Amino acid sequence: MFNRRYAQKEAQLRRRCEEQLRGIEISDPSAVDEVCHQLALKRGRPLYLHELPDLGGVNAPCGLMIAFDVGDHIFHLAATSQRHRAQIVRHELAHLLLGHTSENTGIVESLLTIMPQGVAPEAVLTALGRTSYDSETEYDAELAASYLGDLFEDLAHPGPTDAMTRLDDALGHPRRNRRS
Repeated sequence: MFNRRYAQKEAQLRRRCEEQLRGIEISDPSAVDEVCHQLALKRGRPLYLHELPDLGGVNAPCGLMIAFDVGDHIFHLAATSQRHRAQIVRHELAHLLLGHTSENTGIVESLLTIMPQGVAPEAVLTALGRTSYDSETEYDAELAASYLGDLFEDLAHPGPTDAMTRLDDALGHPRRNRRS
């Protein structure tokens, strides 16, 4: 019973991501800047990528998503590999695409310390920072981030999918790490 529920939830997350990406065209699945640009165009609202200043400490987030009333901002760890940067950005994009909102109201005040002066707390609609996967929201975003990697690959290389590929996708382990 648990496995069936888990599989249904994973399928639902993937479908939600697919729906949000429908109509987007990209040339390079690893170019998160291009993906963010295309998503911003589709959503009709700006989406900005920023390097996250080193906040220090073991509980410091490696990625943040902050939604303002005029646009969305994704912050990623500066001192990391391109692959890790891409996963962080996909994780934060997953929060946007899945419509996640902050579970911690105090996060906005703490984030304002790294924001430019003059940013009013009431201008922040949503703020999410990833430091662990203890919550269901964070777990879902990380799983969806993995799906986004696969979906970006599909968007960059569209074409008919043969029966064996569909069968492999259906029967394959849901957390397998496909090369991108």
